[in-house]
Amino acid sequence: MAVAEFSAKRTVRLTTRGRKSGQERTVVIWFVASGPRSILVQHTTRAPANWYRNLLAEPAVRLDFGDGAISARAVPITDPARIQDVLGQVRRKYWSAWLIRLIGRGAPPLAAEIGW
Repeated sequence: MAVAEFSAKRTVRLTTRGRKSGQERTVVIWFVASGPRSILVQHTTRAPANWYRNLLAEPAVRLDFGDGAISARAVPITDPARIQDVLGQVRRKYWSAWLIRLIGRGAPPLAAEIGW
């Protein structure tokens, strides 16, 4: 899939392995393209980001943009400036991300890059 094809999508299905149960867990999340075979994802609300905790424990994940699952690898982003950059990119793609960020104030933002 070319960058233009997957970057035009609104959401991706991210499947992680549960860090405690070992069972597959799937969430639908927003993303932005960061290269020909990578995306950036983030979490800003107070609700626990179990998908993020799961990928910390097991970085092998699956992505599905609607055309079938592909194997990928997640790398957490820990640099605060880079996390803010990811949040800015997400806000440019999704106007409602601004509102969600306001609701989630007090929660530390999380981000990861996922490549395949």
